[in-house]
Amino acid sequence: MASKRLETAKVFINHFATLDREALESVLAENSLYQFAPAALNLFGPLDRQGMLDHNTTLRNIFNGFAVIPKEYIDSEIDNKVVVWATSRTDFRDDAKDDGLRAEDWVYEGEYVFILSMDEAGERITRVIEFLDSKKTAEKLVGLMARAKQNRAKNGLDRGSDSYCPGDMYD
Repeated sequence: MASKRLETAKVFINHFATLDREALESVLAENSLYQFAPAALNLFGPLDRQGMLDHNTTLRNIFNGFAVIPKEYIDSEIDNKVVVWATSRTDFRDDAKDDGLRAEDWVYEGEYVFILSMDEAGERITRVIEFLDSKKTAEKLVGLMARAKQNRAKNGLDRGSDSYCPGDMYD
């Protein structure tokens, strides 16, 4: 039987497929902290719980989903943490794309490691460290996100949240 920690981790990982805010909200502790790594990417953060929920809204403005596909879960009872090694595949919204790129160029596939620290019951995540695929993130994802945000802005579509996301580096 899977531990509560592992069940919580799976809800967190699965929320990315549709960027399900309610699922994310259900597993983040009130005092949660979300950090992106490595620092060399010069991203934003750390984010508190509300910051992460706002970031989720920003992502939903350009993505239908950002499927995270687990390769391996490591459940540490001693440390009360779950480590997840995963890959990903983006699904940009049609209204965020333009004809300047081929359909396959709008697909980003990356690799990640998440370190999820849990509350005592294993029901809520108190800290996330997300290690991104730094080379691919810098070379492809950031540019695609910026382009998608610009396309939506050109089309007069509401950005929703003003939270920072990697595409903001090029706004």
